[in-house]
Amino acid sequence: MQLAHIEIGSDLQELTKHGSKAFPFQTYLDDMSLYYAGSIPWHWHREFELSAVVSGQVSLMTASESHILREGDGIFINSDILHSASSAADGRCVMYNFVFAPELIQSSPDSLIMEKYLYPLMNNKSFSSYIFHREEAWEAECIRTMLSMYEASLQKDFGYELKIQSHIGSLFTAFASHLPAAFAPAQNAGREEELLKDMLHYVELHLQEPITLKELASSFHVSESTCSRLFRRHLSISPFGYILTCRIEKSLPLLSDTRQTITEIAYVCGFHDTSYYCRTFKRMKGITPLQFRRLSVSSSSDG
Repeated sequence: MQLAHIEIGSDLQELTKHGSKAFPFQTYLDDMSLYYAGSIPWHWHREFELSAVVSGQVSLMTASESHILREGDGIFINSDILHSASSAADGRCVMYNFVFAPELIQSSPDSLIMEKYLYPLMNNKSFSSYIFHREEAWEAECIRTMLSMYEASLQKDFGYELKIQSHIGSLFTAFASHLPAAFAPAQNAGREEELLKDMLHYVELHLQEPITLKELASSFHVSESTCSRLFRRHLSISPFGYILTCRIEKSLPLLSDTRQTITEIAYVCGFHDTSYYCRTFKRMKGITPLQFRRLSVSSSSDG
């Protein structure tokens, strides 16, 4: 079976087109076991995202929060928010994901809906995400709405676009009723997240080069301790640990989809010592790069 992946730019923005300009909405049924190492890497997109866990557990992180979602839980992820996901326990984890642009529910760019609700919500970086639990009545209703939205997107009968638009309208109405503060952004919220996003962009652009903590910090006119604190507070990892993780993740599709040698792949991903690359890979993934390549080739041929 072919492994799944999402296309991400150098600034970590997802490059996938979700839906069309005429109807900017897309439904996904994501099986985490089909992604490299069972995880979706850090990325962001202008669109809003809604997810509901069908089975298993997922660990979902934003730059400011970390959540464990269990079967029946759901989540809303705001526009332009860095996030990543991975299986939180052994076993298969499957989720419904809905990605849609604000234009889906506005009547015009200068509409009252956009001015009063959508722009304030999108600019409220302190409201990065919200978890829906089955125990809370209105949240359970939101999860049922997502299920109805998924069914409508599968059936695609005449009028299904209107159903989806109506369902999303219902979800935002629930937000307005129960979480009005989400539509009143704090003026200084999100400053650290934006700085961190710029740092992650820098790391991605310079991944093949040696990157020191001093160089990373000085590039953004902050101290080394401030740089380390940002990474540990928002990503729960040191800057060096994040750089190593990015380099290993970058090597996964190269191992699966190219005929480059292990040494060539190590160099392209910023490792100038093949032995160190192999040791780091095994420590993080539990197998060697060559074993990963063989498993990937085997799973592709089985599919």
